[in-house]
Amino acid sequence: MLKRTLFVAAATLASFVSTAKADTVLTVSYALASSYKATQEEIAKMFEASHPGVKIVFRAPMATYDDVVSDLLRAKVTGGAPDVAYVGMNHIGLAADRGIAIPLDRLVKDASELDGLGYYPFILSLGRVNGKLYGVPFAISLPVLHVNLDLVEKAGGSLENFPATWEGVTDLGRKIAKLDGKPIGFTFQYDAWGSWTLNNLVASAGGRMDGANGCGTGFESEEGRWAFDTLQMFHDKGMPALTWQQVPQAFAAGTVGIAAASGSSIVKYEQQSKGKFRYATLPFPMKAANGTLAAGGSLVINTASGAEKQKMAWEYIKFATGPEAQTVMVKNSGYLPVSEIAAETPNYLGDYFKVHTNQAVQLNQMKTLSPWFIWPGESGIKIFSVVQNQIDAIIGGKARAADVVPELAKEVGVMLPTCKASK
Repeated sequence: MLKRTLFVAAATLASFVSTAKADTVLTVSYALASSYKATQEEIAKMFEASHPGVKIVFRAPMATYDDVVSDLLRAKVTGGAPDVAYVGMNHIGLAADRGIAIPLDRLVKDASELDGLGYYPFILSLGRVNGKLYGVPFAISLPVLHVNLDLVEKAGGSLENFPATWEGVTDLGRKIAKLDGKPIGFTFQYDAWGSWTLNNLVASAGGRMDGANGCGTGFESEEGRWAFDTLQMFHDKGMPALTWQQVPQAFAAGTVGIAAASGSSIVKYEQQSKGKFRYATLPFPMKAANGTLAAGGSLVINTASGAEKQKMAWEYIKFATGPEAQTVMVKNSGYLPVSEIAAETPNYLGDYFKVHTNQAVQLNQMKTLSPWFIWPGESGIKIFSVVQNQIDAIIGGKARAADVVPELAKEVGVMLPTCKASK
């Protein structure tokens, strides 16, 4: 009996000691496992190695950034939020307004700490809301043209004389579609979540998704109508309604000539095209000299509870957006780095971009960066679905842009909060 008592006591003491020495666990939520899983796991190992006593535990990856945010909003009510979350670049305003991200300013020692982290000068502005820093961008994607050079040349085109307008691109796509084997000439990622590619069409023309004074929508502006008319042109010139999941498979098989989509697929396409066809990327066509491109990708927010967890989450965020981790992310994915140090330093990505010219195409367009828009109010995310339904109708030939635009402007308008700006 005494032996049993001593054994139980020893086991209890061992359990207590083990618990006392247990790792600090940071739970992390992210989306898009196909793009990020390998990167997230590698960065976690690097962070754990440099921070003994800290363990990174990942939640099951979500399908989209919207799903991550929806999960965070539920956790705000029910509890069980992660300590760190990767959300879409357009979600930062919502994350701040709904209180699911804590201001990072309270964890920053002083201005010199941020200055010393080596980000591009404009990067942190993408994570600020009303002057406070709520998130740090992790990976940036811009839209590009993915090109099957073999099909382009068979159709009489070339990289040197590639069209710089959507009219020219779609005309070349029609020529490709007439080749033997009936390849798909041109695709456009019309169904990107968060209206990202619509946002990019509007922004490339110098416009905005909302009204000029921040009220209503910008759909009926000159730039807004042009964007929807361009989607109409894509349908009229024979672009098939392939989803964002279908296009990568078809492109990798060598059956798509030109695909306008996120540059985040570049590394994957380079690997998949080897031995099949020559692959290249070209810049997203810009409509206006003052045009911009909406920054896609993700940023990291601190959702931890308790001072110590929040401090460690901030350490993780700095590490994930630092040059070493950013180098891993770029080489694994095709997204752009937020770390200027990583992009410019030869041992990180400086030499890498000189060799990997397809990824450098995106990098050269970083100067055109603008925020990815999100609609304000409680219905902000729902509005994206409403807009997407109408885009689907245009691309699928079930509606005309000229009819959709005024009706969509009204439908979205009533879903928006009352605008206080002067008319």
